[in-house]
Amino acid sequence: MNNPNIQHALAVAMLLERHRIRYSLGGSGLLYSLGLTDRVRDWDMLCEAPKQEVLDALQPLAVTEIQSGDHPFHSAYKLLVFKDEPQVELIGRFAIATERGVVSLPSIACRTWQGLQIGSPEVWYAAYSLMNREEKAALLLSYLQKNGADRGIVQLLTEQPLPEPMAGALLSSIIE
Repeated sequence: MNNPNIQHALAVAMLLERHRIRYSLGGSGLLYSLGLTDRVRDWDMLCEAPKQEVLDALQPLAVTEIQSGDHPFHSAYKLLVFKDEPQVELIGRFAIATERGVVSLPSIACRTWQGLQIGSPEVWYAAYSLMNREEKAALLLSYLQKNGADRGIVQLLTEQPLPEPMAGALLSSIIE
């Protein structure tokens, strides 16, 4: 595995923590922390805090607000921190539309890795599945089936309008 530069992610995390804003690292950073990939293109961080609160916390850094994506994305905001790679993308109230409704994908920190709050593999399995990123979804589903999914997080997700096969896969990943 290569060793991605985490300094940008740590700088953002430090400012968020200083302002008591909860966040969680997801995306390829989550996959890397679990040993499921050897490459981090950017650092995806989720948070639930209002945009202005986050902007105020990140004031010492260069932050650009970018479009949070076209349909099916329904996040409240998306902020890009740092222009050089690896960039940090901070997504506020991450949500994706499905045929059954909008799925809220909460920022849930499950553990700490190298000073960063790491997000829920269950949430990111759902996110990657909803984004049709099948390879990454399969990596996380395999991880969850091997290590067991968190019952509380699965319950929270299955209360959302997830497609039935995805909800079933999450439920079957809970190890009794």
